Amino acid sequence: MAGPQWDLTFGTWEDAEAMVGAELGSFEGADEVTRADIRRRLETLALDCPLHYDEQVAKVHGYRGVVSPTAMLMTWSMPPYWRPGEARPVEGAAAYLPDYPAVHVPAPGDSLFVVRSETEYGEPVYPGDRISGVSRLQSMNRKRTAVGDGAFLVVETVYRNQDAAVVGTERVTYFRYTAQQPGQE
Repeated sequence: MAGPQWDLTFGTWEDAEAMVGAELGSFEGADEVTRADIRRRLETLALDCPLHYDEQVAKVHGYRGVVSPTAMLMTWSMPPYWRPGEARPVEGAAAYLPDYPAVHVPAPGDSLFVVRSETEYGEPVYPGDRISGVSRLQSMNRKRTAVGDGAFLVVETVYRNQDAAVVGTERVTYFRYTAQQPGQE
């Protein structure tokens, strides 16, 4: 079975460079943060940290109540894969793949992979919060590598709660490229 097929936006490297600083997309999580979902994540990770399930312990440590594990930030911001009234997706359809902001950068190259990802966490995420995000292209750096000619694209996504407080900032570096053919140098 083939890997995921990204719906890449094509253009020139000049088009991509012109996008530096531009918004690539915004999104809002399908649901608010819930204690039940936090509990389910704690179970799968066997994470026994009372900040995530014991209200009193969380308050003693300066929180206003139970907090979500930071690792759940992207979970809370994911839009729904499908909504009632929409056609049912078929296996491998884009509905089952996240909409990576880097695919919206108009550039040459038919391949894309993540080189680096880092996240800084801001305000705590509490049950009842609604998380959204806005992604922007921060930089582009052309480079010929062993895999092919392309560019490193740094996409920054700022996650906020319903009160506009920053709960996280994620920076992902992608390499978009045209694969080098065997024998090419």
